[in-house]
Amino acid sequence: MVAKYFLIELRLLFRKKVYLVLSILIPLCFYLLFTSILDLPKDAEQLFYKEYMYSMTAFSLSSFCLIQFPIDLINEKTTGWYKNLMRTPLHAYQYYSVKIFKMMFQFILSITLIFVVAYIVNGVTMTLFEWIFSGFILWLGASSFLTVGILLAQINEIQKASSIGNILYLGLAVLGGLWFPVSQFPSWMRKIAYVTPTYHLKQVAYEFGNGVGLNYLSFLVLIIYSILFLAMGLIIQNRKDVDV
Repeated sequence: MVAKYFLIELRLLFRKKVYLVLSILIPLCFYLLFTSILDLPKDAEQLFYKEYMYSMTAFSLSSFCLIQFPIDLINEKTTGWYKNLMRTPLHAYQYYSVKIFKMMFQFILSITLIFVVAYIVNGVTMTLFEWIFSGFILWLGASSFLTVGILLAQINEIQKASSIGNILYLGLAVLGGLWFPVSQFPSWMRKIAYVTPTYHLKQVAYEFGNGVGLNYLSFLVLIIYSILFLAMGLIIQNRKDVDV
């Protein structure tokens, strides 16, 4: 039942692929634009190309988590599709698992496409292990953002959730140093950047791709954020259930 439902979700994804295309295409266009217009010294080009590759990948993945994921959940609840599914042998935990797996499948598409473009267009080079493992770190780290989507889905109004999701999406991208390097920030903005989940999502993969190794602190920060947002989402949901 779960496998069949997952296949149905994938068919719907490629049939209604607007969010999929936009979540990948916009960051990819930003990557190609900024890596082509900036006039950098030769010795700094490759470092910037690699760092911005990770920045735009994190930017793309956060779009899935903060916009597409909660809107998908809210839409299916408001239209009654979720209730209809719960009348089948499908359980609630299986429903959410399939939704999460669908998001993580889209993560793979985004990571692969942006990495390939960075390699072909800008000549970003790493060892095969660094390509694969840094991509895996992004894939795993971005899954922690899905708990933010679960929290946003408690709003139950698509317009409000979409507005808040877009504000978080753009705000965390700017403050987390995904658009501009944190090193260029004034000191007060750096302090903000260092506590944002987007900064740590990029940093944990970027440092590994540069041969520094796994940044355990950044990974821990992502886990803490994940637990925090999940707990908040569950508390709100439990209160709703009590009120009903």
